[in-house]
Amino acid sequence: MERQYKNVYKIYSAWNYEKEVEDLNKASEEGWQLVRGYGFHCRFVKNDNVRYRYQLDYGRIEDIGRYIETFREQGWEYVNSTFNGWHYFRKLYDPSLPEEAYEIFTDRESMQEMNSRWARLALIVTIAIGILAVLYLVQVIRTPKLPAIVLFATFAVELVVLLRGIGIMRNAAASRNRKGDSRFMVVFFAVIIIGAVSGSALAATRPYIGGSMRAGDVDGPVTDNRFGDFNVRYPDNYYLDLDIEAPAPVTLEVIDEKGEAVFSRTETDFHGENLRLRLPKGTYRFSMSCTSGYNLEYHLD
Repeated sequence: MERQYKNVYKIYSAWNYEKEVEDLNKASEEGWQLVRGYGFHCRFVKNDNVRYRYQLDYGRIEDIGRYIETFREQGWEYVNSTFNGWHYFRKLYDPSLPEEAYEIFTDRESMQEMNSRWARLALIVTIAIGILAVLYLVQVIRTPKLPAIVLFATFAVELVVLLRGIGIMRNAAASRNRKGDSRFMVVFFAVIIIGAVSGSALAATRPYIGGSMRAGDVDGPVTDNRFGDFNVRYPDNYYLDLDIEAPAPVTLEVIDEKGEAVFSRTETDFHGENLRLRLPKGTYRFSMSCTSGYNLEYHLD
């Protein structure tokens, strides 16, 4: 039994909407008529008795009833609208009519205005992404960490692709039917999802450990007092904030699994921020040695 419905999953960029129109027209010619467009996939019903030509419009519509009626008066049947502002229309195909009869915009200015509406919204999104990219870039420069590097690279990719799209939509002579663009968008979304998930996961699995230790006096010398075990799940730069106040030298060390010090500082009065520790994967702990009272505060991330 021949199936009556099918779903087609395909990603089209906003600046490649003419490719989607071409695919919808081809599907209609093969007997598959659009039931609903969802933005990232379309649902079709099998009907060989009709053939349509499709078109897309973009914009946030306040009076949707009047909007649909305006297109109906020009012979266009409204199919549906997507969550992100795209509207699907179709017209029964008559092979005796010229191709111009299936253009939803009767002049270049109207089409360019539609393109500009998307470009204006995309520019707002691009500015927001650009700000995030700059913030992560500053963090990468000041304290390079793998999560920040991954998230900066992710936002930078988004920024480049959106700027490319804005340029295409604002260029009246540019083609909106790019054959390889759908595969490019699949890769783009995969990079975004993988980058966002991996960057967040790397940040969540970093050790965040800190505390304070104070003693007005000690009964005798304290040697290699170990505390604050923590796990490093992946090699990266880790940063230590350290405050030491004591009448006699206090030594703070970070000890690895072999008992070897990968960081050591001996001070009586010290206030340091973002002391870089390049740590491989493994288990570590702090060690403190002193001969007198002390105030010690530490924070590692």
